[in-house]
Amino acid sequence: MNEQPAPAEAKEPKAKDPKAKLPKPEEPKAKAKDEEPKAGEPKAEEPKDKEKEKDEPSRAHVLNERGQRGTIQDRIGTERDALSGYAPGGTAIGRDQHNHYYGGPDGRRTRIAPLRRRDVEEIERAFVAPEDFDELLRLTRERRIVILQADQDSGRYAAARRLLCLLLAGDDRRLFGVDPSVRLDELTADDLTEGAGYVYRDPARPDALTGFALDKISGLLEDAKARLVITVDAARPLTDDRAVELVLRLGRVQDRREIARGLLALELGDGRAGVVLDEPDVAALLDAQLGQDGPPRHARAVAVELLNAHRQALPLARTAEQALRLRDDELRTQWFESLETLSLQCMAVATAVLSGEPYETVALAAMQLKNELETGDPHAESLRRLDAPLTPTRRKWLSRLGAETAPSKVRLRFGATAPSEAIRYLDPYAQGKVLGYFWREFDEQRPRLLGWLRWCSEHPLESVRTRTAVATGFLAARAFDLVRALVIEPMAFSEDPRLRTVAATALHATVTQRPALREPVRELLRSWAEPAETPRLRGTAARAWRVEYADGGAAAALDWLEDYTGDESVLVTAAVCVSVTELWETEWDREGTPARLLEWTSDRDEDRRFTGRLAFLTAARQLVRRLPGDDFDWPGLLHIAAMDDARMRDVAALWREVLNDSIVQEHAQDLLREWACTADDVPVVRRSLARLTRAVATDGVTAGRLRYAARGWAEDAPKSSADVLTALNGR
Repeated sequence: MNEQPAPAEAKEPKAKDPKAKLPKPEEPKAKAKDEEPKAGEPKAEEPKDKEKEKDEPSRAHVLNERGQRGTIQDRIGTERDALSGYAPGGTAIGRDQHNHYYGGPDGRRTRIAPLRRRDVEEIERAFVAPEDFDELLRLTRERRIVILQADQDSGRYAAARRLLCLLLAGDDRRLFGVDPSVRLDELTADDLTEGAGYVYRDPARPDALTGFALDKISGLLEDAKARLVITVDAARPLTDDRAVELVLRLGRVQDRREIARGLLALELGDGRAGVVLDEPDVAALLDAQLGQDGPPRHARAVAVELLNAHRQALPLARTAEQALRLRDDELRTQWFESLETLSLQCMAVATAVLSGEPYETVALAAMQLKNELETGDPHAESLRRLDAPLTPTRRKWLSRLGAETAPSKVRLRFGATAPSEAIRYLDPYAQGKVLGYFWREFDEQRPRLLGWLRWCSEHPLESVRTRTAVATGFLAARAFDLVRALVIEPMAFSEDPRLRTVAATALHATVTQRPALREPVRELLRSWAEPAETPRLRGTAARAWRVEYADGGAAAALDWLEDYTGDESVLVTAAVCVSVTELWETEWDREGTPARLLEWTSDRDEDRRFTGRLAFLTAARQLVRRLPGDDFDWPGLLHIAAMDDARMRDVAALWREVLNDSIVQEHAQDLLREWACTADDVPVVRRSLARLTRAVATDGVTAGRLRYAARGWAEDAPKSSADVLTALNGR
């Protein structure tokens, strides 16, 4: 069995040591292994005074904390990357969709809507006529109404549009769709346009295609010299004799590869499409997928996946093949069952959750999942006969999964980066497809999957924790109350601030996946924010600011955070500081965040003033910016100030507040020294720092403190010291 490593930074901090640094709110705090309930187990109640005694750091403890610069930005970037692999709830990834808006200028629903120009271009350039299509056209020409009845995915909608295009003369032909929810006998002469063609695609009630309705609309079409083609699924037989008389059948398409070629040419142009189609692997894929009889709609699926791979500069045939294997649950079942060992199936799930992490990290997590899923009797694959040779798995696993590794970098504990190889599925949306399939289909393993996610949430690598949080939110969007009760809420109660961050991130991912859950999530957060609740829950609620931001922007998020700025708990204050830093990183040079901090720092409430100043110091320490082509970092807030005079005034005012505050003054000077050291070898950054200090020094007391601080940099940052002193002395 593989056990989770226990790095030094995940151990209990020595709280009794006055020089001990408090871990950042997102870093691990002390936690005994038996304190946190496993997924599905009830949480033991704990006396609130005892909890407060264990949880509460002092203000000095929070101020003394030093975290690696840029870690908050790394976490936000990882979360964005992880979210990109999951399609929002309700989106049918991998299926062709023809969505029509039946609405008028006033917003009211109408019965008729013009077909998109794209729908017309598609059948003009990519339509491949099925057998006996000429006879079908002849019969259609003799009638005002025809009904195309065919199997699902047979291309009946494309055939309907093609028939109308051929029957309507002139370049200005007008094609419309009829709302499927409307009954034909509801249409009037005012709904029809003279000489137009109409597609009534798969009406919601085929039984409403009665002789009366068909005769009525036929008369209206005759008066308007218009035509109507109705499509109906063969699985829904028509009962009216008049409707049955109008039914025509579609023949089969002899070469479905031509459909895919036509769609590629439509999207890419003939030249680029020819380059794509000339690739041997693409030709082989078309032969394998479309070289035999089958539904024409699958040709569209093949073309769509090739286009997706082309746009993202991924290997064309391999990426498309992987995506096609995961298009629907039936195909996913075939693919998942073809993964012949539990190890490989666990690697598939681990890659879905941790896509973008180093291969070795994902493989270790997969083995942990295997340990969770295995029963008391080991699987045969777990047992090797004595002295059997080891068999390499990496290449085989990547090939079977439809995944690849690519060069990447990981940030180490002290800020440096190291090269690695990250694993990802070739299909950009495979994460949601695989994880969603496993969640839906494997009932007995669902609790074990949640337990494994808890294990990943405690991983020493923050990027693993962040991707796990997004995966947890993806599942919560599908079973909110279950995942909330068994995973998210226990983490929100945890004394480990890393787990509280995971809980907050998971809730953000939940509402991103399913916006309809925003109000239930808000209600949950409001209940956590009650004054009677524990500081841990209140702190987790403060960390979930993005739930408000997603709907109301920065102002709504700052309003949410402002409710916590007067909280007496320093734990909650620390949570607000990290959240403000994340918001400032998200908004960057917009005015909302610094303006609100200035309001807080001048508030009459002492706790709010302290929170505002500490939040500024947290952001000033954490945020960095490296511009394209540069080999140096800017302190992030200094870069913001240097690029905009208004932001220069805001940042200078906040520096003035912290430099003149007796509680945080010493820590502000230490941070200014860090900025000076960062700027020392970069003239443009030094000049910006000197300009900022001059803007800060609007009074004699502040100027004196800045001069004293700058003299103290003479040894560590001599150039910055000289430039700042020159600026302060007016030379």
